Amino acid sequence: MKNFIKYIGYYLIFLILLIIICSLLNLIGINETITNALIFIFNSIMFLMLGIRNGHLALKQGYVVGLKTGGFLILILIILNLFINKFSITSIIYYMILLLCSTLGGILGINKKNKDSK
Repeated sequence: MKNFIKYIGYYLIFLILLIIICSLLNLIGINETITNALIFIFNSIMFLMLGIRNGHLALKQGYVVGLKTGGFLILILIILNLFINKFSITSIIYYMILLLCSTLGGILGINKKNKDSK
């Protein structure tokens, strides 16, 4: 649980920085579609990195660790999203892709750990 709280802190700092950068891009006049794509790409990369980190720390079953990490962070995002936007099919697809990135990161992390130990 202690690791999850640490990762929530990392993710929130990352989100705040990403929101500031995208807000500045919107002020400059960059299209909203581009900033939304940037948010999606950077969120996917962040979920992948957190999955790799947790998978590297796990003893076995990296996909389960990736699912736990991604599921916990997505639960927080869903709770925050309930106050801001309506829930739609696109948001479900978005969260599923983030969960897939986290799971893939867990698998890669445990495999990297196994290669390092050989």
